[in-house]
Amino acid sequence: MATWRNDHAYVTKRNALRRATQRDNGVCWLCGHPFDWTLDWKHPMSFTADHVTPIARGGSMTGDLRPAHRSCNARRGAGRTIATITPPKTTRDW
Repeated sequence: MATWRNDHAYVTKRNALRRATQRDNGVCWLCGHPFDWTLDWKHPMSFTADHVTPIARGGSMTGDLRPAHRSCNARRGAGRTIATITPPKTTRDW
């Protein structure tokens, strides 16, 4: 049976990661820049939970998650390693 991103266990784990990242002033694990917590969830620089082992590569929905910007997470995709990711260009001074 497939497990989807709205699965209760995944949502619980993602929300816990978001709270911990916000509390600890965590940064995106891919680019190292902080999060702007006021951004809409659809914004490219908003928070997402990145699967360390992508689902497409056999990872679990509730596997190891790390905080990432939406654009960094999308740029990484299913097969790229962290070393091949370039930080997004932003207009904001971090």
